[in-house]
Amino acid sequence: MNSVLLCEGSTDYVLLQYYMRKAYYWEDDRSRQDGIFKVEKDQESRKLFCGEHILTVASAGGCSKLKKGLEKALNRNRFASDTRPAFDHIVIITDRDEISTEEEFMRKIQEVFIRLSVCCTEDICTNKWTKCEMKNDMGEMLSFSFLLMVVPFEEKGAMETFLLNAIAKENQYDKSMIEACNEFVEHVDPERRYLSGRRLVTKAKFDTYFSIRTAASQFRERQNILKGIEWEKYTVLQEAFRLLAVLS
Repeated sequence: MNSVLLCEGSTDYVLLQYYMRKAYYWEDDRSRQDGIFKVEKDQESRKLFCGEHILTVASAGGCSKLKKGLEKALNRNRFASDTRPAFDHIVIITDRDEISTEEEFMRKIQEVFIRLSVCCTEDICTNKWTKCEMKNDMGEMLSFSFLLMVVPFEEKGAMETFLLNAIAKENQYDKSMIEACNEFVEHVDPERRYLSGRRLVTKAKFDTYFSIRTAASQFRERQNILKGIEWEKYTVLQEAFRLLAVLS
């Protein structure tokens, strides 16, 4: 199977890779990244492998770019070839704090499906796989499954918060640092001119800790920290992530 997972930005892009690798045993292979799907040329994208299965995790560059990412994935299916195979599964992951309403986001998805003549066996709803089909450029019917995963955003359920709590549990010194960073972020922008939503506050807490813990762009140190997290336990907090098991 060949699948693509579209996420909003760089943080989600990194964390979702570690989650898939730890929870569902996907592997990274630097030598097999040719012909990779990207939403934008300047956005990150990575192929993961599980046996013969391939999963591309692609950053869209923000919630507003997810629609474009979906369009590109569907067009990849329409013009699929031996070197650029179609996607058997297309996943979009976002959260309620970043989109005005689920209904509005669903409407945008429906607009894309109608414009590109995608038919579904049932109405699309959040956190549920939907069987779809469309014609390729040869006029042949192509089937795929679509999943819109809208994570109900809660402080305790955010992936970044889960990670910080896991680090704090293992290291008292880092726990104190995390608590100090959280306190700083909560009060540094009292008018919420910049940290205008809960999601942005959560990301700021995450970024503030790591900017201190791994100063001077110590990429390898960040990797070591992320590798040590028991990502499989995150599924207990966000049951919707169990739907990703079918990709492997």
